[in-house]
Amino acid sequence: MENAGIIPEISSFKDLLKKLEYDLKRYSKNNHSYEFIDCIMSLNALPEWIKNATNISNDLKELAREKELIMKGNNGFQFDETKLESDIDQQLRFIRLFCNHSKHKTDSGHIPRIVSKYGATFPMTLPAKLYNIVAIGQTEFDAEFLLNNVYDFWKQNIENKN
Repeated sequence: MENAGIIPEISSFKDLLKKLEYDLKRYSKNNHSYEFIDCIMSLNALPEWIKNATNISNDLKELAREKELIMKGNNGFQFDETKLESDIDQQLRFIRLFCNHSKHKTDSGHIPRIVSKYGATFPMTLPAKLYNIVAIGQTEFDAEFLLNNVYDFWKQNIENKN
């Protein structure tokens, strides 16, 4: 990431990935919803940046195209929140759903309600860390796990396919 004065330049998907790494570290420290949103927005944009990049492998471009279509629901938006912990496509759909719902804020019955809760693990050690739990519909999951899992998916594919 080039430093063009006070505002860093984000001119490639690799720069966006570095920004995401920075956002993930911030979120891990404080679990604040603003940092969560920063991570989600970067994860939402990453496939498009990869798809439009030059000088990368066709395999990586094709993966980005495929995942972007899944996120946009071009083959039908089949979201199943019960599979969020194990299915990368559902995690990507959640990211897109979250971003679009935040942008267009509708009270549609077709969009599950997304809320933030706090949770903790036991046994607990001090100082204790409260975890941000996202509830979508009737399903609850650890927000940090989801963010890191999608980040790991992209990071590994960038390293292996580029």
